[in-house]
Amino acid sequence: MHRDLSPLFEELQKMRDKYFHTEIFKSSLHRRAVPDKWSVAESIYHCYLLLKLTRITSAYYLPVARFYMKLRRPKAKKYISDMPNIYRGKTMKAPFILKPKMKREYTLAELRDLLEEETEKMKLCVASLTKEQCYWIRYPDPVPKYPNVVQVVKLLRIHEEHHYKVVTERESKFRREE
Repeated sequence: MHRDLSPLFEELQKMRDKYFHTEIFKSSLHRRAVPDKWSVAESIYHCYLLLKLTRITSAYYLPVARFYMKLRRPKAKKYISDMPNIYRGKTMKAPFILKPKMKREYTLAELRDLLEEETEKMKLCVASLTKEQCYWIRYPDPVPKYPNVVQVVKLLRIHEEHHYKVVTERESKFRREE
């Protein structure tokens, strides 16, 4: 794996460790503090679904993009790794494919395992990319302005952290009001 990607996956693990060891994640897993808002478990499952969708897309998209890059032999003009938090401000509605429809109540450990398995699969998808490929290949996603591979990995962490913060704040507020 290219050296610019490894620390990003490590950041993702540290961020998960921080939240998964909180009392809110351990105790309020399936209860919705607000009826029309997701529970902690649903938020985690939503993050898992986005990670899985990104990984599946990458598994098909990256080989095609690498082949195209080989044909064109371009060089990355800039090694842009900055990824602004697109989740600040007005929230977006999740597309139907990313709405958490859990068939059962997962434990916190099971949810973490789902995330970890998908993360490992995502690492495999990007493991053989060169520096040029990490920065030249861009995903066809206009919302985050066509991010490159490095930015996509950063975006996965930003997305998870956003949801974990939101659900933690909501649960904390609900507990104070009780």
